[in-house]
Amino acid sequence: MDDLRQKVEELWDREQIKELTYAYGRCIERQDAEGMAQLFTADGEIDFTSLGRGVHKGHEAIRAFYASTWPLRVKPFFTNHMITFHGAGRASGTCCFENRAVQGEESMIGAGRLHDEYAKVDGVWKFRSRRVELFYFVPLREGWAKVLK
Repeated sequence: MDDLRQKVEELWDREQIKELTYAYGRCIERQDAEGMAQLFTADGEIDFTSLGRGVHKGHEAIRAFYASTWPLRVKPFFTNHMITFHGAGRASGTCCFENRAVQGEESMIGAGRLHDEYAKVDGVWKFRSRRVELFYFVPLREGWAKVLK
């Protein structure tokens, strides 16, 4: 019975972590910087160095960073979520993303992978860190074929 209970708890934790990623996407769509900050631990960080945008640590820095991205009007889509548990409310994972965005009047498309560290804080899963690995971010009319050579 303990084995079954452990499996059910792990499945529930997986679903909560996936929901965390979906909530992240919703905050981007709604341009909700405060909601975004609350998805991270107090000392959480985001790493956008692959886009030349640096690392931002703590709620205030996370709020400010995401607010600076709102003009792109990003619509994110997430797939291929993989999660590994490390015990004691710790986990790590990756998922792929595809973004639709607008830069000026130009339709943009991007894709990449997110590398996450998670922590369970007061019974709630949060991001400890999220690192963006960008594969491409290009004008839709140009496509990504040249970028992936």
